[in-house]
Amino acid sequence: MAFWTEVKAHLAETPEDWAIWAEKFERFGIFGTVQTDHPPTMSAYLAPGQEDQLEPLKSLLIESGAESVTTGQVEETDWAEAWKQFFKPWRIGQNWVIRPTWEEYESKPGDRVIVLDPGQAFGTGDHPTTRGCLRLMESISFDGREVADIGCGSGILSAAAMLLGAKSVEAVDVDSPAVEASRENAQRNGVEVSVYQGRGFDPLAADQTFDIVLSNIISAALIGLAPESIERIRPGGHWLVSGIHGDNWFDVEETALRCGFTVVAKDEEDGWVTALLLR
Repeated sequence: MAFWTEVKAHLAETPEDWAIWAEKFERFGIFGTVQTDHPPTMSAYLAPGQEDQLEPLKSLLIESGAESVTTGQVEETDWAEAWKQFFKPWRIGQNWVIRPTWEEYESKPGDRVIVLDPGQAFGTGDHPTTRGCLRLMESISFDGREVADIGCGSGILSAAAMLLGAKSVEAVDVDSPAVEASRENAQRNGVEVSVYQGRGFDPLAADQTFDIVLSNIISAALIGLAPESIERIRPGGHWLVSGIHGDNWFDVEETALRCGFTVVAKDEEDGWVTALLLR
């Protein structure tokens, strides 16, 4: 019987930016976390075979300021099914409907249905950053556009871009489960997406440019990516950025403006910012 190991960091107070704590887990290849504000905790799961990562992860969390770290074990079959009860079809923006593979949904005229099984990858449509991206994606034309999805997670934005009429999507993620999930979700939605494992634009051709770049990643990564993004996006193209806690928006915006971008739209929900930038 295989077991997943739950790792829960208990904090003294709710942080201004949960992404800082999520990054601690990401160092160990965990890209799906669950947070609670009262009491402030962040938890995630180590997959079977990752048990050797438990003590180093606990040490990092304590060194970073966690008051304590608790652990537990969940049978793989129970873990794989338990979270599904919380993932139901729901509507986002004007026309988007996110439908998990195990749920039925009777679509209505005008619906754009994305069929999704995120596996271990980030992106079910239930986080404000993903919802913000989908809402702002409805505000621009994807018809015939060449798109890059940097930090693609489950591939939900890649699939959305193709459903909006994009000519092509090149998707990149550092996490191998995300790469696998993105490929599978593209197939589920009947679209073709080229998915690569790597960091930033690195796996793509050095001279490759795009009409639209999608980046739902943490603020620090957006700041680091901005100088290259301005070179990768064609004049008149867009960079959709998300994963930005409101307290970090000033730094992201300042960097983007300095690189040559213009902010043309913002979406804010529950303290998270998504922005559409013009090259």
